[in-house]
Amino acid sequence: MIYPNDVMNEVLRDEIGCDLFRNYLKTIYCSETLQFWTEIETFKALAPPPKIDNNGTLLAFSSTPIESSSSNSNGNNNNNTSSSNNSGGCFSSNNSSSKQDNTKYLPQEELHEKAQNLFDRFLENGSEFELNIDALSREVVRRKLEEDIDSSLFDDVQKVVYESLWMDCFPPFTHTLAYNRYKQDTGKCHLPEFLRISFKRKSTKKDDNIRMKPISK
Repeated sequence: MIYPNDVMNEVLRDEIGCDLFRNYLKTIYCSETLQFWTEIETFKALAPPPKIDNNGTLLAFSSTPIESSSSNSNGNNNNNTSSSNNSGGCFSSNNSSSKQDNTKYLPQEELHEKAQNLFDRFLENGSEFELNIDALSREVVRRKLEEDIDSSLFDDVQKVVYESLWMDCFPPFTHTLAYNRYKQDTGKCHLPEFLRISFKRKSTKKDDNIRMKPISK
């Protein structure tokens, strides 16, 4: 899922922070993971929202920045103010699209073409930037490509990708010199305690401290 208030999301909302994280991912050969996530964000801004079930529950999650969603309801003057205060970071393409006209989406034919392109590049077996997505999730998206497209098409796989970045890639990134300089210069990103704990180096037990319990006959 998307965690609206987590530290990584704060980095992704900031242009400098996002670039630093992307550069780090390149060094560990994982930049395609963030690339997929950002392209899905752009795609979601071009597709209509998912339908609402009988209980009034939205059938998808939203990772649109708070600033962009609030600016849409405040008129053009507030939009200009919002854009000057928030660079958008990895959300920048999503922000620019949302400022145009939220009721104007691409026709289904173009959405299918864009969605198929994303699937072929990131999810298809043997694709150029194939991600480590389970077969079931991949097939769910494949089947949905045959139906009408909405912004929730890639939700399940996007959740997997985001959590992979959050749990596997972002914690070691926070130990880099670039991140710590960024944190000091901006005052952003107060790392949760559980992440600091999870990456402390644990002392290993020596073999001579291990004692075998005698077997009672």
